[in-house]
Amino acid sequence: MSQNPTNPVSHRGTDSTQPHIVRPSQRSIPADGIAAPTSEKLPPGQVVAESSGSGPSQNLVNQTRQQIRILAAEVDQLAKSGCTEEEFFEGFLTRSTSALASIGGAIWMLDDQQQLRLRYQINLKQTGLAERPAAQTQHHRLLQRVLAKGESTLVAPQSGAAESTDAATEGANPTDFLLVLAPLSIDQKPVGLIEIFQRSATGPNTQQGYLRFLNQMGETGSRYLANHRIRSFAAQQQMWHQLEQFIRSIHQGLDSKKTVYTLANESRRLIDCDRVSVALGTGRNCRVQAVSGLDSIERRADQVKQLNLLAAAVIKTGQPLWYNDQHDALPPQLETKLQRYVDQSHTKMLAVIPLLETRETPAIDQPSKKKKAAKPIGALIVEQLSDSRITPTTQQRVDVVVHHGQTALTNANRYSSIFLMPLWQVLGKVCRIFNVEQRWKTAVATLAIVGAGLFLSMFPYTFGLSANGRLVPETQFEVFAQTDGTMEEVFVSDTGDTVVEHQQVLGRMKNSDIELSISSIRGQIAEAESRIGANAQRRAAGRLELNEKTELETLIRSDKQKIVSLERELQIRQEEQYLLTVASPSAGRVVNWNVKQNLTNRPVTRGQNLMTIVPPEAVWELELQMPERRLAHLFRAIKDGDEDLKVTFGLVSNPGTEYTGKLISVDRKLEVYNDDGNAALVRVAFENEEIAEDLLRTETRVTAKVHCGERSIGYVIFHELIETVQSKWMLWF
Repeated sequence: MSQNPTNPVSHRGTDSTQPHIVRPSQRSIPADGIAAPTSEKLPPGQVVAESSGSGPSQNLVNQTRQQIRILAAEVDQLAKSGCTEEEFFEGFLTRSTSALASIGGAIWMLDDQQQLRLRYQINLKQTGLAERPAAQTQHHRLLQRVLAKGESTLVAPQSGAAESTDAATEGANPTDFLLVLAPLSIDQKPVGLIEIFQRSATGPNTQQGYLRFLNQMGETGSRYLANHRIRSFAAQQQMWHQLEQFIRSIHQGLDSKKTVYTLANESRRLIDCDRVSVALGTGRNCRVQAVSGLDSIERRADQVKQLNLLAAAVIKTGQPLWYNDQHDALPPQLETKLQRYVDQSHTKMLAVIPLLETRETPAIDQPSKKKKAAKPIGALIVEQLSDSRITPTTQQRVDVVVHHGQTALTNANRYSSIFLMPLWQVLGKVCRIFNVEQRWKTAVATLAIVGAGLFLSMFPYTFGLSANGRLVPETQFEVFAQTDGTMEEVFVSDTGDTVVEHQQVLGRMKNSDIELSISSIRGQIAEAESRIGANAQRRAAGRLELNEKTELETLIRSDKQKIVSLERELQIRQEEQYLLTVASPSAGRVVNWNVKQNLTNRPVTRGQNLMTIVPPEAVWELELQMPERRLAHLFRAIKDGDEDLKVTFGLVSNPGTEYTGKLISVDRKLEVYNDDGNAALVRVAFENEEIAEDLLRTETRVTAKVHCGERSIGYVIFHELIETVQSKWMLWF
């Protein structure tokens, strides 16, 4: 025997979707234990009780038929499912032996060396083969002969060639049971056998019923094996496709950073795990450089720090580390780091595999040198967060990833370590454009570039600095609130063109606190004057003691001083009351819009801007906001120019018309006026008569250009780009 029956390969997986299995000890069978087919036409493989003089009732026969039919349907349903071979063999053999009310059975399959191997068995020990090595050999030869024929057969107990003659070659049934054998085949090629150990005290018709039933079950099992092989081929094809994609991606480029990220992300898909990390370096320099699914790594995180320490420790040992909640004894320094990381990451399965630098394969004609130990370059970390199993498939795929990953990283590191590699790349690209096929195109492109460069560098053009601004009058008066109050009346229209005179009343405010204070002060003054009069009459009446007269004089002087203080306070309050009247500081035009609507019955505070008045003789000018980055050109032009700089501008309210002015002053203080950053105010004078009076309005937006001499066309067009590059270089050096 190729495998000892006493130690069979037995996988007894559970499937919650499988129907209840009727065991032999639970079934109702005829009294004599014999089952045989009837003359009635039954489904293939169905076995019923053989009729006899004292046979079972028809009801019992029908129940047996129904049980067998249910078991056959269960086997067919199991064959159509996507279960594994072990699960199928368990359910298949259990139901087959139950349907035939047999002692037990076995399933034998050919291995890669075309030798029969036991895949699943039930009660094989009761056959007695385990204690008889010679009987095992006879039994194995019998199975090989039946498999070679590829036909179902019955083998009587204790039958076959004599042990002393041809038993070693022909095979025999050395057991006391009837053997019912049926082949399992794929594409009409036998790949295995179904063996049932049946009681021998049955009639010929019953035995043929056993054979027909098992032959039908063999066809069902063959269909499952064929479908399972197709599924295996499909899964294998998908795996080869993933492997091809992984190899193509990992060896696609020689950039070290890109190779590390590709290795982490593509290997996670190939291994089919939750997370893959790649660490580079050794010792204290070992750092996790890429984690699958993450664009960046928070290196200050405690979990990343613990993983760095664990990877460095594993690289130092030079041996792979596999962990799945139940690991063997590890060195203390390695076990401590492992537990710390597992506590942080809650990983169920962890594999840390050192990555070694690959060496070039020497040529055949070169003498072999003494091999040196491969230099470690990093580690591959594979993690499962919910499943702790380490399957052979996972180990195989990890080995493939490690093999190709360390080769790709070695090549990328060697390529990146070449001195002045970016320069050699640029030179290589330049040399490629001068090959024979591209020479004439290169010549034309070179001439075009040289011509464009000469044109841009030799021909001058006016260099102007653009800026945005507004129209403002040279002189204007802002009307502010002199005190707090509520605007009670406004004597200015909402049209924005009210003409006013100097000191003309523009509005009146109301302040209840001031009025109450004035009324209170006047009452206090009247009360003090009344007391002075009363005390003066008492003093003039006579008949008073000296001390009483002195006291009255003191009261009179006190009230008089109080009156003086109250009158001073009253004057201040009256001045505040006078400030409630808003007057025009100058003759001119109120340029604000909706003044009455915006201010009437609205509270105002001291210092609040109420309206703006522009004198009729006001001179208008431009107020430009010159960005800070252009001030150097402006000051250089002012220094070199003999006269005021020319400014051309246009009004947003009158597009298409260009006006001319000249620069008169530049503010020395920089402030932020808009989103362009710091800017300086530049004042520009122009002839007001050139612009229609209706267009001279406060805050009218303008776009202007300050002419700063002549420069080359290329500098005029690209000066901002040139300055940006120069500023970047200044930061480099």
